[in-house]
This record gives sequence, C-alpha cells and structure tokens, in this order.
Amino acid sequence: MKNKESYLKFIEIFQNERDFFECHEILEEIWVEETKCETRKHVAINLLLISVGLLHWRNKNFKGAVQVLENSLNNYEEVSFLIEDLGIDSKELKDTIQDTILKIKKQKDYEELYLPLHK
Repeated sequence: MKNKESYLKFIEIFQNERDFFECHEILEEIWVEETKCETRKHVAINLLLISVGLLHWRNKNFKGAVQVLENSLNNYEEVSFLIEDLGIDSKELKDTIQDTILKIKKQKDYEELYLPLHK
C-alpha cells in the first residue's frame, strides 16, 4: 500500500490526539496524491469522512455529522480490505459508524470513538 507511513500517522493522531482536522488534512493529501481527485472511491476518503463526521458531532453539528458519516459508508465494501490492511477491523468499524449515526440522529452528546485496531 502506498503512503503506509501517512496512514499510520493518521491512525496515531486519530487514536491519541483526537485532532480530526489534522486527520482530514493527512488523508486529503493521500487521496490527492493517489487519485489526482479523479475518484471518491478510495480508502482515504472513507476514513477522511469518518474524521470529519466526528468533528461535526463534537461541535454539535448533528445534521452535518449524520450526512458525512452516512457518506463515509459509500463504497465501504469496496475499500474494506484496504481498511483491514491498515490494521483496522473494518466490520467492527462499519458497525460502530452505523451505531454512531443512530446516536447522532437522537442528538446524543459526543462520545469518543476509536478505530478498532486488530490486536
């Protein structure tokens, strides 16, 4: 996988620093480099949208959070093997995102969500 080091940096920041804006920046850079913005069917886009969705939720933008997290599930099955290659349990992550969307639709307070990493 290209940009493995950048993906690992994203994971570290997502898990430890909770700086979802920086996560967005890292993933956008990967996406632009790897696709020249020609497709949204890319693992970096799915992970980027998860980061942005959590940022919206944390900022109490419930509508934006739901919209972005729902979009993060577009093409998810097509990139799930790449999510796995990053050491993330893609099925558990998808289930967590779907549960999170339901919480946000009920306007529940923000809860920390971590990437389910394989042991």
